[in-house]
Amino acid sequence: MMYWRSRPARRTLRVMDTLTPLICDLLEWLAREPRSHAEVMDGWRTSCPRLPVWEEATDKGYVVRRGRLVEVTPQGRSFLIEQRSLDVTQQRGVNPS
Repeated sequence: MMYWRSRPARRTLRVMDTLTPLICDLLEWLAREPRSHAEVMDGWRTSCPRLPVWEEATDKGYVVRRGRLVEVTPQGRSFLIEQRSLDVTQQRGVNPS
């Protein structure tokens, strides 16, 4: 008898490893100035189910649509600060020699 065991946690972690830098790019882009929804959709919407940057940022509450504009939420700014500080910490820990 065979038992199938799924590994959703590992798969989710890999997807987030791929998505996190892209989500940060989106948040940085939006943090410079609010953008129109049409502009955001033109640049960030994807039909690829493996890279749902806009969808993931929206679902997690990192961005919000206010009328025609899309803005970074306080939660999105916190996420961006946290991720960028992790990047700096990891870079300092790397020994180039």
